[in-house]
Amino acid sequence: MEWVIAILGVGCVFFAFQIVMDYVRYRKMIKPKIQRLEAAREGLKAKIEASKAGLDESQGQLDPIKQEVGKLEQEYLDLQQQIQQEQEKQKPRPIRFRS
Repeated sequence: MEWVIAILGVGCVFFAFQIVMDYVRYRKMIKPKIQRLEAAREGLKAKIEASKAGLDESQGQLDPIKQEVGKLEQEYLDLQQQIQQEQEKQKPRPIRFRS
């Protein structure tokens, strides 16, 4: 009976050794992939920050342009009103005959 316990003990130690070896091999295989992914993440993070900075700058440039477009639209509407007023002034008046 002691030899069965000894064989099971050796088997458990061997099994634990195999698990540790598989983990070490897996880690060696995965570690470069993780490093590449982390480097890619940092690169993307830098691109996102640059894009945000560019977007903020574009927004800053866009605000005055929006204001100018608003002014031009208002001027256009004012001119349209003036044109309509002038056209109404120049409509021929009906001729009234005095009787």
